[in-house]
Amino acid sequence: MIEIKLSSIFYVISLILIIAASIQIFYYMFFYIRVCCVKRKPKSHTSQVPISVIMCAQNEEENIRNYLKSVITQTYPTFEVVVIDDCSEDDTEFYVSNLARDYPHITYRKIVKDEKFRHNKKLAITLGIKAAKYNHFVFIDADCYPVSEHWLQHMSSKFSETKHIVLGYGGYEKQSGFLDKLVRYDTFSIAVQYLSYAHAGIPYMAVGRNLAYDRTIYEQSSKFRNHYHIRSGDDDLFVSETATRKNTAISLHPESFTRSVQVTSFFDWRAQKRRHLSTSKKYSLLHKLLLLVEPFSKFVLYVALVLYLVFGITNMYIPVISVVSARFLILLIINNCAMNRLKEKKLLVYSLLFDLVLPIIILILHIQNKIFSHTKR
Repeated sequence: MIEIKLSSIFYVISLILIIAASIQIFYYMFFYIRVCCVKRKPKSHTSQVPISVIMCAQNEEENIRNYLKSVITQTYPTFEVVVIDDCSEDDTEFYVSNLARDYPHITYRKIVKDEKFRHNKKLAITLGIKAAKYNHFVFIDADCYPVSEHWLQHMSSKFSETKHIVLGYGGYEKQSGFLDKLVRYDTFSIAVQYLSYAHAGIPYMAVGRNLAYDRTIYEQSSKFRNHYHIRSGDDDLFVSETATRKNTAISLHPESFTRSVQVTSFFDWRAQKRRHLSTSKKYSLLHKLLLLVEPFSKFVLYVALVLYLVFGITNMYIPVISVVSARFLILLIINNCAMNRLKEKKLLVYSLLFDLVLPIIILILHIQNKIFSHTKR
């Protein structure tokens, strides 16, 4: 009787392992492979619409000194750069104002600090849009820089009569050490997710360090009112609210990428990550389900695989080994292809480690957000 029960349990574990691995294969072959397969748009079809680049900065003098010139010297026929100084206490105003004398297409606005009025980045973006004189906006953070002088050309080329939102890739500078690999792999995996979902007609987020949309879609949105109380969300919640299959495009040309300065400690990254995760509760039910099923199936896969190996289960040996091996092989092949496409170097060897570790870290951060949100109440 005991042997029959054990046999049934082992059979269930084997079946769960096959199902979990199959779900993972579906995500990689239906969604994530798309990052490898997106075709580049012919140059003859590129757009030349006037662009307003909007950059918000808060005590970012050093980064602005390092990176602003790479934005204002883009080889694009008609554009302006709107810098919104969000209550900075450094010499941002002095530097940008002086720079504007040599580059008249810089527009500078400053938000004066008011202790009675608390605000977040969404106010700065709103003021930037109001100050913009053109109807197509490209957003970049003050600690970012375009990898090419043709960045604006490639991002704007995706605008059309039907495409009002353009999602770009914003990676991090390559550094040394384990934290660098963690930050870059996390950024890479998130990008593969939101870019592939958008290509599949299910756009749900973007990153504000490389995002574009036009005034038409902004006027149709809530203008951040629906989520103004949330500190983050100027990028992903805006896209989640406004983006559709028909009005959204992605840009994967290597010259359309931006790079950002990395955080210097794990605790800084954790704080940044927790802030970004706080917006996921506002996603639609479909987006929540899609984003939940993939990591959950991954967790189940690893748990079932450990049980399968520890107990030396031989039930359904051939299909189990075949499907599980196929899953890990597909992961490595598609990750390698996507890393080459997004110009992320020397990360493939960490794929299997972070494939297991990152979902656990993110789960812990979600739990911490829940605990602290209840504590604040």
